[in-house]
Amino acid sequence: MNKKRIVFILQGGKGGTQEYIKMLLKYLNRNKYEITVICHGETYEELKKLGCNVHYVEMVRNISILKDLISLKNILSYLKNNKIDIVYSHSSKGGVLGRIAAGLLRITNLYNPHGWSFNMKISNRKKFSYALVEKIVSKFADKIIMISEAEYNDALLRGIISKKKLVLITNGIDLERYNRKSDDNFKQSLNIPKDFKVVGMLGRFTEQKSPQTFIEIAKIVTDSYPKCKFILIGDGELKNTLEKMISKLNLGEKLMLVGWVNDPEKYISIMDVGVLTSKWEGFGLVLAEMMASGKSVVASEVDGIPFVVRNSVDGFLCKPDDVKEFAGYVLRLLNEDDLYKTMSESAYNHAREKFDLKRVIRQHETIFDLF
Repeated sequence: MNKKRIVFILQGGKGGTQEYIKMLLKYLNRNKYEITVICHGETYEELKKLGCNVHYVEMVRNISILKDLISLKNILSYLKNNKIDIVYSHSSKGGVLGRIAAGLLRITNLYNPHGWSFNMKISNRKKFSYALVEKIVSKFADKIIMISEAEYNDALLRGIISKKKLVLITNGIDLERYNRKSDDNFKQSLNIPKDFKVVGMLGRFTEQKSPQTFIEIAKIVTDSYPKCKFILIGDGELKNTLEKMISKLNLGEKLMLVGWVNDPEKYISIMDVGVLTSKWEGFGLVLAEMMASGKSVVASEVDGIPFVVRNSVDGFLCKPDDVKEFAGYVLRLLNEDDLYKTMSESAYNHAREKFDLKRVIRQHETIFDLF
């Protein structure tokens, strides 16, 4: 049996979309599918290091007609010179270029937005423009795969594409990587006292993730609960801003700033409370990872997150940027043992029932086998 040749296209950069792609590459049936990823930058380097088939095409994050046309030309060239059965594009820039290229060449065309661009905290004019672009390029798509119920509902509300072309495959995680056992040796290696509790967040240091909010939460919480350490894992354009904030608030001994790590499960294992302060979020993959490790969470009540975290059941949901509300809930979880135990148990069971990656893989293969 000939393998189906599938090309994934994404703009690149550390974060949830890259982890999503890595999971698909790891578990999709290699006897059925031959997969190449068109990407650049950190994603290209990491996937190449992992032994994946990759093809380098530069794609800039911001809109640039000249650079975007060059990227499109290079994608078209690769697709023309290789017999491709399916193009599966991801996120905004890769999604636009991928859908246009596959549409022009009449190749089966799948798209996964990983959070709609028109849900960003931008002006109404930009929201309208982004939604219009999505509608236009989605005319090329055979299927659009949604990772959360919120994304699916927004697509219908905005009339992005007909309902029959929408597919809901809620996100999943590799449950085998996460368990409830705390890595006490690792905690000790970070010079965190055994009797200290840990509050952590993972994400890109960008406006979307609002890491400044996490630092402000750390100030309030540690002033009230001294035996606590905050850990912020990630990197990005706001790093210098965050370092200045940490210094100004005298949090050097209370908050640890960590770069990108290859073993996030080790850091999650030592957390007592997981936090995500995003201003917008298609799903919030890291929340599922924290919950699957038996951690109760405090997160923003935006977009796909309420479909991941059940408010007051698995954790607490807050208004974005409401530092006092976030800090208050974190303190409740640190101080109220019975509440924490109940919520962490609910979070653990919910994540393992709903977010199993094996289900995500089966659903993807069903879609691929339609074409």
